[in-house]
Amino acid sequence: MMQNNLPISNNETGRKTFFWYRVYCAVLVAIYLLVTVAGIALAIMKPATGEYSVEQTTMMGVIYAVLGAIFFIIFAVALFLPPKPYNWIIGIVMIALGMTSCCFLPFCIPLLIFWLKPETKAFFGRNN
Repeated sequence: MMQNNLPISNNETGRKTFFWYRVYCAVLVAIYLLVTVAGIALAIMKPATGEYSVEQTTMMGVIYAVLGAIFFIIFAVALFLPPKPYNWIIGIVMIALGMTSCCFLPFCIPLLIFWLKPETKAFFGRNN
């Protein structure tokens, strides 16, 4: 049973995996914040380049700002969720989102391996 918001099984593997998951979420929160700011700057400044028109760069800025803000909110919420059974599933989804970028594969693959271990599932209160 859960008491005082502590996980059901407070084991070393689960605790370390959850720590590194939160570091991963924090890094992505920072990246998506930068994407949002860059999108806003691009939409406001409306630079004309040789390759894109002013309208195209403005639209790209708006798209970057909106998508950056959406993913910023998603990862910020995931960062602060407690170790509950539902958060284990949310964690898999967040790790899968990171795996869509080849830059994050070296971090996401080991994180996913540890995330799927029985000790981590027990830390979140999930019974296989």
